[in-house]
Amino acid sequence: MHNDISKYYRIISPSDIKISRDDIFYRDKFNDIINYLKVMLTNHEESIIQQYIEPKGKLLINISPGTDIIDFLKLISKNYYLDFLELDYEEILKNPDNFYENFSFILKNVVEDKKSISEKKINAEKSEELIREDKISRLLLINQHELSIKLFEEKQLLKTFLISQKSSENNINYIDKGIILIWINKNFHEIKENSRDVFQIFDMFVKIPLLNKIERETILRNFSEKNPKIVFNIDKIVEVTHNWEIKDITQLLKVAIFKHFLNADLNDKSNEITDILIDLIESDEFIPSILNKENKKEINSSERNKDRDVSRSFNSVEKVVNEIQTESISEFMLNQLYENAVSNNYTELLIIIDKLDKNIFLEEIDKKIIAKYPFILNDSPNKARINLEKAKKRIDNIMRAFEKKI
Repeated sequence: MHNDISKYYRIISPSDIKISRDDIFYRDKFNDIINYLKVMLTNHEESIIQQYIEPKGKLLINISPGTDIIDFLKLISKNYYLDFLELDYEEILKNPDNFYENFSFILKNVVEDKKSISEKKINAEKSEELIREDKISRLLLINQHELSIKLFEEKQLLKTFLISQKSSENNINYIDKGIILIWINKNFHEIKENSRDVFQIFDMFVKIPLLNKIERETILRNFSEKNPKIVFNIDKIVEVTHNWEIKDITQLLKVAIFKHFLNADLNDKSNEITDILIDLIESDEFIPSILNKENKKEINSSERNKDRDVSRSFNSVEKVVNEIQTESISEFMLNQLYENAVSNNYTELLIIIDKLDKNIFLEEIDKKIIAKYPFILNDSPNKARINLEKAKKRIDNIMRAFEKKI
């Protein structure tokens, strides 16, 4: 087994990395990562940090699925001309137990394997800071998320690593070996359970939060500016992608565009894809990474306080809803009311009903819209959704019949 350890990892030369700066969505917390790496890469021995702590070259990052963190790290490798080492997950899947049992030895082999270092190519474009001989020449990535799905969910790989690092045999100073280890973990609960060892073994822990509303809006607006022929309501999509990450948002847009252009009849009329985007989400025809099983508990925990606030706000609304629900409206009149609602605010009402169904706080604009159609609160969210769809079909049928007569 030991003679074949190298099959479990691969080396990417910086010259083979094609990622550019424009491919990355920069967020504030990325600065913590780049600042750490800059200190490690540029004569850290002379840094004032040495007066207080001796860096070991180990960085732990907690981040949600669907981010572009891997691309960001590869871009750093490219810019600083570092070999990028990552585990070969395809090879690991062939014999996961064998990999797990020899994990500590595999890491040690990666660190000691000097043959993996590419010959540095100095060119005229490199800055003076990068031309000087840096001790660090490799960046090793352990993306725990790739290993934790089904095969390793009970094995606690991070804990295994932390325990192994306590032994003198495995407790390697990565910097002395010319390497920086970056460990990506997407289960914050696991980090909290092992917090004492985490801060003993790793130089630094960086927790990168989910995209906020402004960041999601920025991503959507950037996409819209780069693709001006594609039209969608940015504000609506921001609301329905709460807790989503960048790769899921951009992939959703691509799927919606593809689905839109499959319908040749629509293409001649408009490139408006808002309804398609919302339908993909509500029908579960597009599922974001954040909804994966191992992250549900994490999200629920981080959103608990927010949910409590939402619950309080809904309690105050319940009285009004109950009053409206006691009113009786004839079926004929109800159909007319729903058709009027569909004609004016179909998409907006679908979003509002979904928020009511999920106990999501209504914004001011939502309250103004629902105030125009209070009869909707007579029905459960699911029934209201069905009534809206029926009303839309009736209107569509009338419009088609009218067009034929013309």
